[in-house]
Amino acid sequence: MNPSTLPDSDGLAVTEMALAHADRLWRVEMRRAYGPDGALLHGFGPAGQGEPGSRIRQTYEARRMAVAAWRLERRPVN
Repeated sequence: MNPSTLPDSDGLAVTEMALAHADRLWRVEMRRAYGPDGALLHGFGPAGQGEPGSRIRQTYEARRMAVAAWRLERRPVN
């Protein structure tokens, strides 16, 4: 890969930290609602998204946006 097409390392580090934080908060809510294996058992279904207005939904949406930002940052610059 050409160095000029690599992602910005500072931007990548920031989005990785934001994603890790958002994921941690979502997992806390999943554990609180569904027990220690909540994210594992329910994370990929509707329960992992939570009901509208719920704390799970809020953390799910924050996590979803953090994933999108991280993916965008990982794209090589053209």
